[in-house]
Amino acid sequence: MIAYHLLVILLAADFPICQHSEFQYYPSVVFAESTYYVFWSDLTFGGSIYAARVRQDGTVLDSDGRFLYHGVTTHGVNAASDGENFLTVFRDSC
Repeated sequence: MIAYHLLVILLAADFPICQHSEFQYYPSVVFAESTYYVFWSDLTFGGSIYAARVRQDGTVLDSDGRFLYHGVTTHGVNAASDGENFLTVFRDSC
């Protein structure tokens, strides 16, 4: 089982973001609006992009992740924020 962990320095402890027992890879973390946003690739059903919100205290708001995209997502997702908007990019089948 692969589980991604986000280390929050203030808490000095790690905690799982996604605990699916299949194939999750390539996490990307962005901090905006007092919340961490975690994006990752899930290759369980051919490839998908998921995201989850995490509060500063470590509370995971989207414990199963939120589905964003389905396709053959190779090399994961990269995310950025300007504080109001998010830009996520990833490679699909290339």
